[in-house]
Amino acid sequence: MSDVKNTLVYFLDPELNFTLQAEYAVGKAKRSASQVYRLIDGDRGIPVRIGIELYKSLVRPHLEYALPVWASLGEKDLSKLEKVQTQCLKRIIGTKAHSSSSAVEVVAGVLPFRFRKRELCCREFVRIKCKDEDHILVKLLNSSTRKGMRFCTMEHIRVMSKELERKVSGYNIERKITTLCLKKNVPPLNCL
Repeated sequence: MSDVKNTLVYFLDPELNFTLQAEYAVGKAKRSASQVYRLIDGDRGIPVRIGIELYKSLVRPHLEYALPVWASLGEKDLSKLEKVQTQCLKRIIGTKAHSSSSAVEVVAGVLPFRFRKRELCCREFVRIKCKDEDHILVKLLNSSTRKGMRFCTMEHIRVMSKELERKVSGYNIERKITTLCLKKNVPPLNCL
């Protein structure tokens, strides 16, 4: 425990074990969710749509804070994060305790946590690929490896983005003012 470093409320473990980070995120998300629950009072409370928007803007950011960095967390920790999302959405929607988590996520219009994790890793992968070849993050991404079944952060991002990487191979990825351009052999000015 003494080797774990707290960096901007992100726990960095030299063994790449992110259990402490997952527990911290779960605690923060539950505290935020309790504030949203206070606004829900059956028919007299806020509408479900607003409750879901509050979940997306107040609770989910705690679950996803710096997620691409610690996305290689174990199955048990991932289940904790999924459970918090499901419990929060069930309470907001007002479903029964035994309702399917998949059904709750569909009704709420919220991606399952595993898919959201993959989406965030893919976004980070594209953000890194848009940088110059001599940028430190690009160098780390290109040289990252794994140790046994433990992935370093960059290797996990690469693995989570394999399908995206295959689909965009041969394309130039360029970052414009607010848009991402994927064009095959087209000058950057034609992207916008």
